[in-house]
Amino acid sequence: MLAFQSCNPSPSQQSGLQLLNSQSSSYLLEALNQFPQQIQQKAQVIQQENQKLRNDNQLLQQQVNHLENKQQELINEIHDLRQLIKRVYKEGEVSVQYFKNKNVILENHNDSLEKALKNLQMNIQMFGQLKELSELMKQEDEF
Repeated sequence: MLAFQSCNPSPSQQSGLQLLNSQSSSYLLEALNQFPQQIQQKAQVIQQENQKLRNDNQLLQQQVNHLENKQQELINEIHDLRQLIKRVYKEGEVSVQYFKNKNVILENHNDSLEKALKNLQMNIQMFGQLKELSELMKQEDEF
C-alpha cells in the first residue's frame, strides 16, 4: 500500500512537483536565453584572437620580407665582391706578366752589360797597349 501511495502523489507533493517543474522550466528558459549570449561571447573572443593572429602574422610577414630583402642585399654584395676579386686577380696577373717581361728585358740588358764588362776586362791590357802605342806615335810625329 505504501508503494501505491508513492505512485499517487499527495496534493502537497503535487504542488511541490509543480513548483519544481516551474523552477526547472525557468532555469531551462534562462539557460536557453543565455546560450546565444555565450555563443556570441565566444564568437567575439574567437574574432579577437583571430584579429590578434592576423596582426601577428602581418608583423611576421613584414619581418620575413625585411629578412628576404637583407638576404638579397647580401647575395648582391657577395656577387659584387666576387667580381671585384676576379678583376683584381686578373689585374694582378697582368701586372705580374708585365713585370716578368720587364724582368726578362732587364736580365737581357744585364747579361749584355756583364759580357761587355768581361770583354772590357779581358781587353784592358790591349787598350792600355794601344794607348801607349798611340802616345808613341804622337811623340814620333812631334820629332
